[in-house]
Amino acid sequence: MKEAPSERDLTAGQRRALEVAHHRLRDAVAAYESYLAALVPGQALAAHSAGDLAAAQVDVDEAERELWRLREEFLGWIRPSWAPSASLEADWFSADDAIYDEVGAGPVK
Repeated sequence: MKEAPSERDLTAGQRRALEVAHHRLRDAVAAYESYLAALVPGQALAAHSAGDLAAAQVDVDEAERELWRLREEFLGWIRPSWAPSASLEADWFSADDAIYDEVGAGPVK
């Protein structure tokens, strides 16, 4: 059985493609989060265009789909079916989660 490629095996171009896709997803999530608000008693909520909100959610979904496509193509990683989409987990890339950036992940053997 052939061993799955690891992050060490990535070419500079593949690394760059993953970085660009990851950055695109972060930007899309940040743009989507601008439509989210916390309920604060006595404070009015801003009104947003439903079309703009839908477009922001589509951007998140497309960016996430592209990142997972590249992960699968380059590393053999398949998105877990149980993982919620980034548009459902808008705080997916919060500063509190930075510790997980260092966790090694890879295909199940």
